[in-house]
Amino acid sequence: MVLLLSVAVILPTVCLLWFMNEAVKTERLVVRQRLTQVYKTRLTEVSAEFDRKWVEHGMVLERQSSVHHYRQFVSAAGRNGYDGLLVYDDRGRRLYPALSTDGGTLTRPSDMFADAWEMESVRQDYAQAVERYEQYARISDETGRLAAYIGKSRALSKLGSRDLAIEECKRVAFSPLAGRGDSHCLALIANARLLMLSWTKGNPAYTRLHEDTFQRLLAMLFGPNQVGFSLSADENLFIARRALDTGLADNLLEADANLFRDASLQRLIEAEERSIRFAAAFPTVDLFDEWESGKLQPLDLHGDRFYGLVRRTDRGTCVALVSGANAVRTLADCAAHFQDSNVDCRILDDTGQLVRGIEESNREPFATAAVSEYFPGWTIQLFFKGGDVFERAASERIALYTWTGLLVIALILGSGVVAAKSIGKQVKLNRLKNDFIATVTHELKTPLASMRVLVDTLLEGNYRNPQQVTEYLQLVSRENERLSRLIDNFLTFSRMERNKQAFQMRPVSPASIAHTAAEAVKTKLGRGNCRFETDIPDDLPTVKAYHDAVVTVLVNLIDNAYKYSDDEKRITLTAAAKNRSVCFSVSDNGLGMPRRALKRIFRRFYQVDRSLSRRAEGCGLGLSIAKFIIDAHHGTIAVESKPGQGSTFTVTIPAASPTSSGPR
Repeated sequence: MVLLLSVAVILPTVCLLWFMNEAVKTERLVVRQRLTQVYKTRLTEVSAEFDRKWVEHGMVLERQSSVHHYRQFVSAAGRNGYDGLLVYDDRGRRLYPALSTDGGTLTRPSDMFADAWEMESVRQDYAQAVERYEQYARISDETGRLAAYIGKSRALSKLGSRDLAIEECKRVAFSPLAGRGDSHCLALIANARLLMLSWTKGNPAYTRLHEDTFQRLLAMLFGPNQVGFSLSADENLFIARRALDTGLADNLLEADANLFRDASLQRLIEAEERSIRFAAAFPTVDLFDEWESGKLQPLDLHGDRFYGLVRRTDRGTCVALVSGANAVRTLADCAAHFQDSNVDCRILDDTGQLVRGIEESNREPFATAAVSEYFPGWTIQLFFKGGDVFERAASERIALYTWTGLLVIALILGSGVVAAKSIGKQVKLNRLKNDFIATVTHELKTPLASMRVLVDTLLEGNYRNPQQVTEYLQLVSRENERLSRLIDNFLTFSRMERNKQAFQMRPVSPASIAHTAAEAVKTKLGRGNCRFETDIPDDLPTVKAYHDAVVTVLVNLIDNAYKYSDDEKRITLTAAAKNRSVCFSVSDNGLGMPRRALKRIFRRFYQVDRSLSRRAEGCGLGLSIAKFIIDAHHGTIAVESKPGQGSTFTVTIPAASPTSSGPR
């Protein structure tokens, strides 16, 4: 005994000292490998997270028939930072940018005003031109009337009657057709408002009118009227530039927070200019057929470095223009994940140029990966900052090994002294109780630890929204339910051990028992890929049993079938009469069991997989309790199983005699 005890103390001590010496030698290599793996894993996670955000970022490009193309342009150029946009409908017709030259819609005086135009511009007979424009205004339609009033006001201004010209021009500038007219009407109204601004500028008598006209002009920009018509892109761009050049734009924009709230006027002007250039370089949607949806495509747009991004839906196609600077800006979060004391990071674009991170280094990157599947050719490289990284990490681990080793040696020596005094008692410990303690500790600690983590998270406020709080509480509820089942099994086992489990037998319907068990597990089996089927006839003979106890047996069997089945679960509960008995069967397509396990499966605490790291929870009491209950009913429980082919548990209970009635 002394020799055995000496070996048990000295041999582990020597082995531990040897292990500590080897661990110190290899710790630096281990630290490098560990850090490399950690950052490679983080690199993969960051890339996946960027892909998800990029897809969300591109949702604004999905064509929606309920959203006007100008609204989509403002949103894309503003909140989402795109530098231009092309919008096509499902037939390939370009909706944005729509130009005044598209379809011959260029606004110019109508042929019916040719003589009045000649009087005004060629003969300079302004008084006669005023009368002629007035005649045309009385006989023309709404659009022609607007053009006639503009011509009349222009002729009055040339006559020197500026006040009369302003009053005449107000008919067009403040026309209700601004809300319900087509694009041609809007162009005429915008022209009238520009004339009003030029005539009222600097005149104190018209200050209020000037500001009102200017604000009405701004309201026409980058958006539709009440019936969905808008200015063409080139007309809109011309008016926006004039508005920006007046000097009043900033003041009016500050006064109206809702106007251009998604982007500044300057930003929208630049984006619309690029959109028009983009449309000229790619006149048809067919030119984008070979572009992959969501992926950046390099472009050389008039010497500037840009990228194209296409997004297709069944309602149409949107193509965004992304500058190199904006593309790099979206990668800021990627680089931020690697700004720590251990590594340096650099990001290269599809041409191999450095766009973010450290300058070119003589060090070799320990990890290189694609930035994203949506950024073809873009790469991210990681470099260790130097040997001190491993020295710091290794020194901490070496110190931990040293102190841990010394502590373990002290514990071994102390344990040897204690073991010498108590070894006689230790050999008498019951193996069953050891198994029980290990199993109970593991099975109770797991749900408690899970609930503790979830509750601490909620108490610390580490959650994003109320939905996450609900999910955490549901997890706590499920772990509490699991803990309750374990405790119930332990209490049942305890009562079985003391023979205090009594059952009140009475005639009951087997169908009622089976339906109650199926209802109890319906919620759990409804989650995931699980198909639960029942075959329970209503005309089964009555059995003499304790209803709740037999339900417990069936629930345990169904729960085991669920735990030990693969992802695609198929579980069947059947009931049938056979030889003056009722048979309940629970079948699954799970893992199955070897033949040697079938003989011991109903023993207390027995489990096919006895490791504490097994895939399914449990303490090995469920089937022993089920057998105890069925034995008390003078029935039998049997199992048929083959590895990989699932299992079938059959519970047989004798049918009640015709004279049986009442509780016993």
